[in-house]
Amino acid sequence: MNLIWFRNRWRTSLLALGSLVVIAAVACGSDEPDATATTAPSAPTTVPATAQPTSTPTAPDAPDAPATPTSAPVQATATTAPVGPADGPDGSLVYGMRVVEAVYGIGYVGPYRTSATKQIGGVEEHFFIFEDGNALTPQLVDTFSIDPAGTKVTMKLKEGIPFNAPRGFENRDFGMFDAAEAVEWFNRSNATTNPDSTYGDAGDLAGIFLEASVVDEYTLEVGLVSPIFFCLPLSQFGCLSAASGPHKVTTADDFGIEWARAHHVGTGPFVQGACTPGDRCTVHALDSHWRQVANVAEITSLQIPEAQTQIAMLRNGAIDMVVLDYKLLPDVVSGSTEFRFLETMPGGFVGQSILFSGNLWEEFHARTGEALNPWDSPVYDKDFPWLGDPWQETHASNVRYTDTDNPAGMTDMEQARLVRLALSVSIDRGGINEVLLNSIGTPIYSEYMGPEYPGWDPNRQTGVWDVDGNKITATGTQQSVPWEIADADLDEADRLLTLAGYPTDSSGDRVGFEKLTLQAYAAEAGPVGLEVADAIMSDWARLGIEIEGLIEDYGGVISPRMRQRVQFLPVLKNGDVHSNVFPLDWPLPLVDTSSSRPGWGVGFESPAGARWLFEMFAERDPQVREARHLDWVDYSMYWVQYAGVFQVPKGIVVNSRVKSWNGNQQHYSNVSGNPEFIELN
Repeated sequence: MNLIWFRNRWRTSLLALGSLVVIAAVACGSDEPDATATTAPSAPTTVPATAQPTSTPTAPDAPDAPATPTSAPVQATATTAPVGPADGPDGSLVYGMRVVEAVYGIGYVGPYRTSATKQIGGVEEHFFIFEDGNALTPQLVDTFSIDPAGTKVTMKLKEGIPFNAPRGFENRDFGMFDAAEAVEWFNRSNATTNPDSTYGDAGDLAGIFLEASVVDEYTLEVGLVSPIFFCLPLSQFGCLSAASGPHKVTTADDFGIEWARAHHVGTGPFVQGACTPGDRCTVHALDSHWRQVANVAEITSLQIPEAQTQIAMLRNGAIDMVVLDYKLLPDVVSGSTEFRFLETMPGGFVGQSILFSGNLWEEFHARTGEALNPWDSPVYDKDFPWLGDPWQETHASNVRYTDTDNPAGMTDMEQARLVRLALSVSIDRGGINEVLLNSIGTPIYSEYMGPEYPGWDPNRQTGVWDVDGNKITATGTQQSVPWEIADADLDEADRLLTLAGYPTDSSGDRVGFEKLTLQAYAAEAGPVGLEVADAIMSDWARLGIEIEGLIEDYGGVISPRMRQRVQFLPVLKNGDVHSNVFPLDWPLPLVDTSSSRPGWGVGFESPAGARWLFEMFAERDPQVREARHLDWVDYSMYWVQYAGVFQVPKGIVVNSRVKSWNGNQQHYSNVSGNPEFIELN
């Protein structure tokens, strides 16, 4: 779905226009087959007529039983004493969501979007979780080790943990989570071992892991692309860009691919119930579980696209909790004794930045060494002002256009850097926070850095870097960039654009500047991001640039273009950091380099990051890793790979039925993925 927005809107019209954009954006849905289960969903509290689904889910017949297994499910032998309410799970909650996705039961053939069951959480568990500052605290793993040469990781799984049957299939044995199942999950999900994998973490796994193999019933080995000692992308926290847990993928072999796609089978304290995309999905708590028995027996997600309907249903008791658009929070929670904003992972913020996709600066694949021939990408079909083309100087015989608009002595890389910096300094971050976020957020200046981030220093300067990651002497237009850049500085933006060879004419239009189209997406920060895009384009239009906005379905359109490295329009969303919650000694995401190919990437690639990534993987000294992390931040901020915009606290609005929800820390989620920790009043 395409929707052309506007040109040169002004701040006074933001709120009215934004609501229209939000409605249009959430109408984009999945093209996947409907995912249904064998029992009708439990009815939530009465729904107002304005929010009734267009059809009532029906209960299809269960598929024919497989030749094997037919015995009753095997119960877990708890490796630790189960924790939970004395009388077992009780009560139900209704969770309002803008969109209820389809169920994607086997991620390696799913689209790049979440599953309805993962939107609620509790069906999957993880190899590791974040606890007491350690992102590799074992959960499904009993013990693990990395060999001294850093060539493989060996994991011994906890024994006696079963895969749990979805509702309607309780008479079937789905087997145990053992090494054979873990190996199948690894090898079918990993883009290296399965190039056809569309799993959301396929590229992240490929950047770290080679093929997995079984050692014995509960022990497996996985080869490592390069030595890595400080973390593995197998943690719920989101180590190295991957945050999903293992699930049973061999259901595709046992029950058929369509059944497997529609039924999510995991080891968690909840199981999938009836789920209808675009309507509702229910998960049910188990009466016993090896780790944690939930307090709440049943949680139903209900699709409610429109914000005012969400608020009305919250107030009349039809739903118990909802992730509201941030600009609406004060009207709902201020002075209320019934509703409050609950941080389910206190201390975490979620942000949005502009990704300057299309800046492909790596010639060879960071892991395999294969030639990438980036100059053949359609992003370099023409001279876009915001895209730097290093190949003009180094591969002149291969480039598609002759670069003629640079000032004397200035490369295309420097010209484009000045343009991106000008676009960044023109953004009115303070106005966005005040008008659209009700002053609950803070500005950020990169995907990688801002207030509340580890290592934040508003007085720090980036220094000057060449594209390969070498620090060089400041000269001419190549000057250090402050971490805390000026806010809404149109004079400085005009100066930078003029330096870059794009002055204004007598009518105030920017001479020689390609029409700039900004794409936006209601990503982790929610629908307010679309209104933020409105504000940013207003700022850019004031620079004399012709501006256009475009909304497309992210999962179906933009993400595949990112994956194929053909996206050349800047996008307002987030990459693989988008949160302040991560240690200072971590490398920045491998998806910012060619390391994630053929999996998802943010659409730009840099040789400096590709080199530093593997240096940090192999580095055992956390202080050395911290220094390199800050270098990488400096490099990325100097080259303006991202223009950071804002961050806001993570959380959800709940009614007084919800007493608490203290989940594991996850830097990829706004709301905890551990509903088993919800306590009711």
